[in-house]
Amino acid sequence: MARTKVKLAWIENDSARKKRFRRRKGSLLKKVSEISTLCDVGAFAIVYAPDSDKPDVWPSPSEVKELIAKFQSIPEAERSKKMTDHETYLKETIAKLEQQLRKIKRQNYEMEMNDIMHDLYKEEKMKGISKIMERLEKDLPPADVSSQAGRDDENVAGRSSINAAGRKIGGIRLMGFDIGSNIAGDNGGREE
Repeated sequence: MARTKVKLAWIENDSARKKRFRRRKGSLLKKVSEISTLCDVGAFAIVYAPDSDKPDVWPSPSEVKELIAKFQSIPEAERSKKMTDHETYLKETIAKLEQQLRKIKRQNYEMEMNDIMHDLYKEEKMKGISKIMERLEKDLPPADVSSQAGRDDENVAGRSSINAAGRKIGGIRLMGFDIGSNIAGDNGGREE
């Protein structure tokens, strides 16, 4: 079963806080011992408990003094080469975050430009279509109003009617033209 992530906040209950401290201190000292053994490196830990005057030291005070002396014998330039203090760490983190922010801003800018260009393209395409429609409407011959007057209302959307001679008249009227209509006397070139 996976452990839940611990919320890093001050534990108000004294007994719970002390219990957590003892458990975490033991884990920390165990980890320092493991890294020292596994990697064959010199390591130590000093932990000050709030309810104790004497700090907990691992492995022993004499070995800690020996490791500190060894560290201080290294020249300052060599010693600080791989060290990071809190200020340097924060500066590096801020620089990385600012770089990520610039990258995200650039991506957002590119996406916005793509959206704008797409909208302009659609708008231009719609203008082009409306210009074509206007040209088509201008180029169409006017409909014969006298012959169509009685049938305009009857022949819309595929409805049909019967003329005075008893022949079926039907079809769709689109932009002044009858499409698919069967006008009396017009047999479409066929003989009856």
